[in-house]
Amino acid sequence: MALSRKVGPLGQVIGVEILQEAVDVVRSDQGNPENVSFICGDAQTHGFAAGSFDAVFSRFGVMFFDDATEAFRNLLRALRPGGRLGFVCWRALSENELDDLPLRAAASLLPPDLVSKTAFSGWFSFSRAESLRRILGEAGFLDVQITSRDVRVHSGSLREMVDVCTRVGAVGAILRDRPHLMRKAALALEDALRERDGPNGPELRAGVWIVTARAP
Repeated sequence: MALSRKVGPLGQVIGVEILQEAVDVVRSDQGNPENVSFICGDAQTHGFAAGSFDAVFSRFGVMFFDDATEAFRNLLRALRPGGRLGFVCWRALSENELDDLPLRAAASLLPPDLVSKTAFSGWFSFSRAESLRRILGEAGFLDVQITSRDVRVHSGSLREMVDVCTRVGAVGAILRDRPHLMRKAALALEDALRERDGPNGPELRAGVWIVTARAP
């Protein structure tokens, strides 16, 4: 919605999503602006028309590419000369209390191998700025800018924050396939988050990279 307002009524915004069910849901939203449309496809391999876009934007999606360099090359081909790339991605797990604290709180209840692999999972695959800069350079992008940003994140009351942490993020990804662990994990999270409770509910620090680059 923010991008549709940015480009105005004469511009177009196309959302790309790999999961057909998600595309079906968002297409059914009667509140979609007329200048927004959606396609189901894998952004790393989809055959976009060459030079057809002014900009590419992603928020917490590009970290999951199977081959990041080839994926960004594909996106570069879709951009016009001088077109812009902008995205947000997570820094390291150790710099993201938003995932790290819930994971540590529930760790004793979760499969140890999954807990240990989380720091190297897709969410945090772009945690090193130098590696990210290399990938974008090899893909052909110029003027790569990587800026660190820290924010305090909350989701409402203590119980609402527990609910969010058991559904999304590192802990949520593990619990989705193990519902029998949900109750005990939720209690452990509630105990850990209670120490951070405040007027806006528990607040946790999130560390991200804001990345911009341009096509030649």
